[in-house]
Order: sequence, then C-alpha cells, then structure tokens
Amino acid sequence: MSARGLPDAARRADSFNPALCRGPLAAYDYFGFNHYTTVLAFPVKYGNLQHYDADRGAGTVADRTWLDSASSWLKVSPFGFRRILNFIKDKYGNPPIIITENGMSERGPVDLNDVRSYYFEKYINQVLKERFGLFYVNHSDPKLPRVAKTSVTLYSTIINCNGFPDPALGPEHRA
Repeated sequence: MSARGLPDAARRADSFNPALCRGPLAAYDYFGFNHYTTVLAFPVKYGNLQHYDADRGAGTVADRTWLDSASSWLKVSPFGFRRILNFIKDKYGNPPIIITENGMSERGPVDLNDVRSYYFEKYINQVLKERFGLFYVNHSDPKLPRVAKTSVTLYSTIINCNGFPDPALGPEHRA
C-alpha cells in the first residue's frame, strides 16, 4: 500500500515495495472492512514523535451529542457509515463490499430492549439508502411490494438475445 502522506511511517518501514503503490485495490475480489464508529479528524503536527497518531498526522474527537456505548471510543454515528460507503464507492470504482464487523458494546446487565436495536436500525438504514436492482421495493408498505422498473424490459431483451443485437431480430440472430 502507498505510504503517501505518511513519510515518517514509510521511512521506518523495514522495506517498501514500489509495486504496491498501485493502491490497495489494484487487484481485488471485494472490499472488506470493519466499521464501528466515526470520529471527527483535524490536522496535527506531532514533530518527531514516532507513534501511530503522528504517522497519520491527525487528531480525532467524537461529538458529545452522539449516543454512548460501553466502550469509551465507540459512539453511535450511523451517518459516518454512509459516508465511508460512498467514499469506497467513489475512490475505488464501486467494488463489491463486505462488512466484516460492526456493532456496539453495552454496559450493565442484560437488557432485552438494548441499544443495539437502535444501532442496527440506524446503520442498516444507511446501507439501504442506495437502491439497486431491477425492482423497486416499497419499504413504506408492510407487504413490501415489488414494482418492476422500466429497465426490466431492456434487461429482459438483452438476456433473451444473449447480448445487444437488434431486438427485433430475436435471439436466433445474435451477433
């Protein structure tokens, strides 16, 4: 991976392979990542300090209005989940994404009405903001009806013709 923006970290690395500068997604099957929380970052110059915080050149803070968890570092901030998904999509050409970990910790005894319900509802809602597929799903209706989008007709023609021939000729005249 490129050490761009992290010159101190690159100098301290045992070896650095220039071929890796193509970026972390030069060849991939999917983008997997863990997401638990969001922080607000601001630039900080640490001088000669050799530490993770100095390497990234940033300080972080969480907004006090965000919901707490049992972990001091973990604040519920689902808007950041949507922002990182959009960043990955835009930066790396919309790769398939697998969320390998996320969640939150809680304090105290087991509570069947736990805050995790809120957490998952808000985080999953951020994932569902992007709409894909050939059918629209009306999430406001408890029956979740599916309605075919106009692209269904074109897609059906492409599949039936095994490509993009003149649809009037039919599948037996494919290119």
